[in-house]
Amino acid sequence: MKETTEIQEKLKTLRQLMQEKHIDAYLVLSSDYHGSEYVGSHFKCREYISGFTGSAGSVIVTKSAACLWTDGRYFLQAEQELKGSGITLYRMGEEDVPEMENYLLEYLEEHAQLGIDGRTISVSAYRKLEKKLNKKKIHICAGLDLIGDMWEDRPKMSCEAAWELDICYAGKTRAEKLLEIQKELKKKNADTTIISSLDDIAWTLNVRGGDTECTPVVLSFLIISREQVTWFVQKEAADQKLIENFRTNGIVIREYHEFYEYLSKELQAHVLYLDPERTSQFLYEKAKECSKTVLEGHNVTMIPKAVKNAVEIENMRKAHKKDAAACIKFIYWLKMQMQKNTLSKAERNPDNDFITEISAAEKLEEFRKEQKNYLGASFKTISGYARHGAIVHYSANENTDIQLKPENMILVDSGGQYLEGTTDITRTIALGSLSWKQKHHYTLVLKGNLRLAGAKFKYGCAGINLDHMAREALWKEGFDYNHGTGHGVGYLLNVHEPPNSFRSLVSDSRYECMKLEAGMITSNEPGIYIEGEYGIRLENLILCEEAEKNEYGKFMKFETLTLVPFERDAILIQELDENEKEWLNQYHARVFEEISGELEKEEREWLAKVTAPL
Repeated sequence: MKETTEIQEKLKTLRQLMQEKHIDAYLVLSSDYHGSEYVGSHFKCREYISGFTGSAGSVIVTKSAACLWTDGRYFLQAEQELKGSGITLYRMGEEDVPEMENYLLEYLEEHAQLGIDGRTISVSAYRKLEKKLNKKKIHICAGLDLIGDMWEDRPKMSCEAAWELDICYAGKTRAEKLLEIQKELKKKNADTTIISSLDDIAWTLNVRGGDTECTPVVLSFLIISREQVTWFVQKEAADQKLIENFRTNGIVIREYHEFYEYLSKELQAHVLYLDPERTSQFLYEKAKECSKTVLEGHNVTMIPKAVKNAVEIENMRKAHKKDAAACIKFIYWLKMQMQKNTLSKAERNPDNDFITEISAAEKLEEFRKEQKNYLGASFKTISGYARHGAIVHYSANENTDIQLKPENMILVDSGGQYLEGTTDITRTIALGSLSWKQKHHYTLVLKGNLRLAGAKFKYGCAGINLDHMAREALWKEGFDYNHGTGHGVGYLLNVHEPPNSFRSLVSDSRYECMKLEAGMITSNEPGIYIEGEYGIRLENLILCEEAEKNEYGKFMKFETLTLVPFERDAILIQELDENEKEWLNQYHARVFEEISGELEKEEREWLAKVTAPL
């Protein structure tokens, strides 16, 4: 109750500030000033005001109400964390649940004032909101950081050391990348582009850092003109060697907090090129004030970053072999512990009685740390046992952590950051005997994963054209999952990287129809979630590559990068068709061939059994 009382007091303080500023409603988003998905503690304003710890969600506070919108990944988690806070949960996408903009339109009077920190909303999101609210002439005050005004012990902005990614991992020098970007600007008749998305900056400059949890990026802004490149970064983050190397490439380093002042003074006659999806409204307004013209389009770094070069692809294969060894060791260890827990109490080791969701995730992290060039997790591990597996992005804490038993299943969604690249894998592991229903559901999800992995398609297709392959077996029986089938994955960068994805529903996303290119890496992760019982998700990363070209055009296919066996004890073989069985047998044979040499004798013997032909 203490936590919910604190939230209520914070809401009271916020409403007092709103009254002073003549604000009728205040909108708090989850982003930082760079549009990052995962943000540092300094930027967790939405978590501060609501107590909801998920990575995605928005809060609206009015004079008499407080509401939080989040997506299907977090429904159950948000319901638990908001309990007693006075904040109403709105489940995005569900029937009769209003969109945030419609809620504001209904609640607010004509000419009302909506406050927001314009540094935390993209141009495209702002425009959508503004267009809707214009129906009642509602004014948006985009220069208000009311949470910052009331957050007395707000953490400082992170300032971890930046470091260079060697060419043997990056595949291209930053000089080559900058030259290509400058050529692209010339084609677009632009003088300068401003990049504020941290992954695009890190990729362009071949630098990495530690300013965002699980994503090795550096808090900074980057201005690329045809003649000059300027990097705005906290000076403490760049050592002398890095500064000298940048000077060699003609890159000027300036202080992070000088960025907006520089804009107004130095870019007055420039034609600017900005990405409205990845630029904040505050930055855009400043740019319009000082520049000659603003052109719009996707960041010129987006496609080159998403299409991995030959060096990055080969390194990603190496990263996935390392990650597979760690994951297989973990699955074997976990199953052995569960077998011990079926012994009588007199035969047990007491330590085996206390494997929990959190301690299991910690053990997986131990195995990853044994791998050379492992830098850390690519996101916080989701370790959901039994009913918790049905919470799509469940995050165990000391209050929810439960003990694993030799029954039911545990869903483990995890990933690593290696010098060789980024991994993301989900396996649902049987800890004991399963019911027919559980096996049937597992097999339906497996069928979806195998069908998408084995897809062959014409060049020009986007992920939305292929998503049905992963859902078809579930749809036939009236099931579905409330998340996308796949997302792009960066190279030692964001585990969720636009523009490539697999999605089933049409939306207003500008990335929706971006075609799949050879070199793009996307996750393949269908699932099924039975509330209160269990969840099943099976995720591999797949690399898009060319198949053949003939009189009908160019065809594409996928290479599966993830090399971890599926759960043998959960598959109903009779429900797989011949193509699915053949694909699975070939995949398991490849897993054993490529990973068995990295394992101990007992682990290798176990792997041979679970990858034997069906």
